[in-house]
Amino acid sequence: MRQANGNIYLTGMMGSGKSVTGKRLARLLGFGFIDLDGCIEQKTRSSISDIFETKGEAYFREIETECLEEVSKLSSQVVATGGGILLRASNIEGMRRSGIIVYLRTSMADLLRRLKEKDNRPLLKNGNLEENLNRIWRERRALYESICDFEVDTNGETADSVAQKIYQKLETLK
Repeated sequence: MRQANGNIYLTGMMGSGKSVTGKRLARLLGFGFIDLDGCIEQKTRSSISDIFETKGEAYFREIETECLEEVSKLSSQVVATGGGILLRASNIEGMRRSGIIVYLRTSMADLLRRLKEKDNRPLLKNGNLEENLNRIWRERRALYESICDFEVDTNGETADSVAQKIYQKLETLK
């Protein structure tokens, strides 16, 4: 199992709990925590929604890759990635080179429940939430499963319990 810089990259669909779980996991491990979307917003001084609206998804993906490259040079970080981080092979390679990739697997029912009241997801803004989410999930599911070192089921779980599951799995890999 790769350890590299010892970073832990949390991947999964939007709404899978990467950010909240990441903070708790970082605390358990004594690691730093980085939310990649926060890094992007800081770098651009714009919200993710504004970036998508004014500059488009292609620009967002460029900045996302730049931020990931910077973060992957660090060590002992838990990184909450964006749901689309795996759309570029170079991002996958960067994560693999510098850490372990964990897929937070979440059912469509839980994703819909968690995202129902959120309006800050640019890829879900237009059209039917369930249809959009299903389309994105169908496009990405196999990639999430194929790039991860291991996956953790988040359905019906709290962020603390998911972080604990990841922590225990990481302990077995040492």
